[in-house]
Amino acid sequence: MYHHFDSAAFLETSRNVGKFLMLCALRQALPGTEQFKNNASGIMVCLVDKEWIWHAKSAAMLLMTGGGDRSYYDDFRRPVHIIGEAPRRTTGKGVEDFIVLRPEHQVIYLATSLDGVRHALQLAADVIVRVSAPTARHIVAARKVLGVENIDMRFAQAIAQKSAEIVIGLTARKFLKGLDLATLTEPVSAPVRSPKLSDLPGYGPARDWVGAIKQDVADWREDKLPWSDVDRGVLLVGPPGTGKTLFANALANELGFDLISTSVGAWQGSNKGYLGDMLAAMSASFADATSRRGAVLLVDELDAIGDRAAMRGDHAFYEGNVIGRFLDLTTHALEQPGTIIVGATNYGHLIDNAILRSGRLEKHVYLGLPEDEERAEILAYHFNHSISAKELREVTDKLRLATPADLERLARAAKRAARIRQGAVSIQDIKVSLPAQIPLPETVIHRICVHEVGHALMTMASGVAEVISIRVESHMIEGQPVQDGGRLHYKMRNDALPTEKDLLAKIRMMLGGAAAEEVAFGNRSIGAGGVEGSDLDQATRLAYRLVGSYGLGKSLRYQFGANRVDESFVPAPELRPEVDGILAREFRATKELLSKDKSNLMRLAAELVVDRNLIIDKK
Repeated sequence: MYHHFDSAAFLETSRNVGKFLMLCALRQALPGTEQFKNNASGIMVCLVDKEWIWHAKSAAMLLMTGGGDRSYYDDFRRPVHIIGEAPRRTTGKGVEDFIVLRPEHQVIYLATSLDGVRHALQLAADVIVRVSAPTARHIVAARKVLGVENIDMRFAQAIAQKSAEIVIGLTARKFLKGLDLATLTEPVSAPVRSPKLSDLPGYGPARDWVGAIKQDVADWREDKLPWSDVDRGVLLVGPPGTGKTLFANALANELGFDLISTSVGAWQGSNKGYLGDMLAAMSASFADATSRRGAVLLVDELDAIGDRAAMRGDHAFYEGNVIGRFLDLTTHALEQPGTIIVGATNYGHLIDNAILRSGRLEKHVYLGLPEDEERAEILAYHFNHSISAKELREVTDKLRLATPADLERLARAAKRAARIRQGAVSIQDIKVSLPAQIPLPETVIHRICVHEVGHALMTMASGVAEVISIRVESHMIEGQPVQDGGRLHYKMRNDALPTEKDLLAKIRMMLGGAAAEEVAFGNRSIGAGGVEGSDLDQATRLAYRLVGSYGLGKSLRYQFGANRVDESFVPAPELRPEVDGILAREFRATKELLSKDKSNLMRLAAELVVDRNLIIDKK
C-alpha cells in the first residue's frame, strides 16, 4: 500500500475532487491496520456510503498502485473491487470464490453495507472497516491543493453535512463568497434546465444516434449494458450558428447528465499560457467530468488542438505535447462509466486523425444549414408554437442561408416588435423584423438563371443525376456579404471509387455557371468566385487533389493528403502550372459543350426567369 505518490499522480488526484476527498477518508479509516502500517498482505473490506463508492474505488486504486499501471492480466489480481459489480472477464466463477486462496497480496473490497458481503468473505477478511464520508478537515485540505479560496472550519463542517454531489461541487468552486451558513442549510432552488434534445427542432442528421445512445444509457443505468458498449465520443462539425453548443447542452439534459463546457481556447488562455498551464487546465476539465456519475464534456474549437501531420517549426514540441496529453485524457475519460465527450468545430479536417479514430471521437455528425421544413419548425419553437410552422413557411422559405442562430435572433426581434405595439407576435412582426430586401434588376436575374442552368446542364451531361431542380431569388438581403442567388438540388450518384474522368466531369460541373455566362453574354460576372466554397474554389481544390494527392496528373507523385487542401493550403510552385492547365482545358471543354447546346441553355434560362423554379430531367 502506497503512502506517498509521485508528482504526476498527486497532481491528477488533486484535480479530481471526489477522488482526493475519498483518498483522505480511506487514509483516515485504514491507519490502524497492518496492511497500511506494514504493507502486510491481506483482505480489506471497506464499507462506504453508496454516493461515495465510485470515488472510493478510484481513490483505493491509487492507494494500492501509487498511480502506476492499472492493467491486470486477469480480474482476480485486480487490487480493488466493488461488491456486486461483475468482473469484466469471467471464467464461470465469481471473484470471491478465489479469495481464501490468495493471501499473498493485498486486496480491497468496497461495499455499501455488510449485508451485501458474503459470509465467506466476511470470515476471510483481515480487516472490515467503515469508511466515513469526507470530513470538514478533508474539504479544507482539498481546497488548499486546488489553490482556491480558503474557508474556515465552521463553513467546511456545514458543507460536509451535504450530499456527495454538493460537497464535491462546493469544494471545487473557486470562490464561496455570497454563501453563508444559513444558505447551506436551505435547499437551493433548482435551476431552469435548457430543453432536451428531443424537445428541439432540427438536428436531423443526429436524431437516430441520439435515440440509440439514450436507450443505451438507460440500459447501462439498469446494469443491462456495460459502459464499454455505449457510444461515448462524438464530433460535431458545421458552420458557425448551426447549434453545436446547444446540441451538447440538450444532449446532456436528454441523458440526465451534467454538462461540462470548455474550449481549447480556454485551456490555451489559462494562467500565462505556458505548456504546463495548458496541460493542467485540460486535465482539470477532464477530471471534473470523470468525477461525476454522468457528464457530457463539451470541448469547443477542437480544431485549435492541432494536427501532428501538419506541424512545422518552433511550435511542434508544444503542439505535440498538447495532442499527446489530449489523447491520453480522452482515452482514460471514455473508459470511465458515465463520461461522454463531445468535440465541436467548424473545421473537422484540421483535427489530428488519432483524435477521430474509433474508440475516441468516433461518431462524426455534420450540422449544416436547416432545410425548408426545419427552418419553419425552429422559428415556431422560438414562438412557443403560437404561430404554426406551416404559417411561417411564408417567411422562412426565403431565408435559405439562415442558421438556427439567425432564426433565434429574428424571433427575438419579432417579439420586441410585438411588445412595442403591445400585442401577440404575428407574421407581420416577423416581416418587419427581417433585414431589408432589395429587388434585383431583371438583367441580374437573367444572368443568375443562365449561370444556374449552365451548372445543371453540365451536371446532366456528367451522368451523376437524373433529375435537377433549380430555384432563384428575386431579391438580395441588404448588408449580407454572401448571397444565395440561386440553388440546385439533385441526388448525386454515389461513386465509391471515382476515376480521372469522373473527377474532371466534376470540375466541368463547377465551371458550368461561369462558362454559361460567357457563352450567353460574352463575359463573366464575379458570381463564380470571391468566397470559400465558391465554384472556382471547389474546382481549384479538386484540381490540386487530382495532381498532388490522387496521382492523376502528369506524375504519380503523392505530396499531401486530400483532406489537407483547405483554406491554409499552400501548393508547391511546380503544381500551379499543371492545375492552371487543367482548369483552362476543362473550362474550354465546358464552353464548347454549352455552345453546342446554347439554344437549350437560353430556353431553359428564360423559363427560369419567368417561373423562378425549374425542374430538368432526362425525359
